[in-house]
Amino acid sequence: MTASTFSLAGYAFDADKGCFTCIHVIEGTPVLLFLHEASGDLQFMCGAHDHDFTADCRFVHAAHVVARHPDLSSLPIVDLGHVAERADTRSPWLVLPLPDDQLID
Repeated sequence: MTASTFSLAGYAFDADKGCFTCIHVIEGTPVLLFLHEASGDLQFMCGAHDHDFTADCRFVHAAHVVARHPDLSSLPIVDLGHVAERADTRSPWLVLPLPDDQLID
């Protein structure tokens, strides 16, 4: 990426902003779950709820995930401490506060 920033979910991020993502998303599975943690950390997940975070997730540049999944441009504003989820790529995003047990300051 040559741009110094990219926009996503109502925010501008540095092009080298890191994020957590599951190996499925890296391999091309659509992003169905996006987390914008209270700390500012980002997560792009496939929506499966049985990930072993240590084995199944990687830390990568968020700009690379966004480039691989251009449909993420449809993300609405996702404020800090919120999650956006959709059933499939044809469904609208639903934005909700992260449950208290998932908030990381």
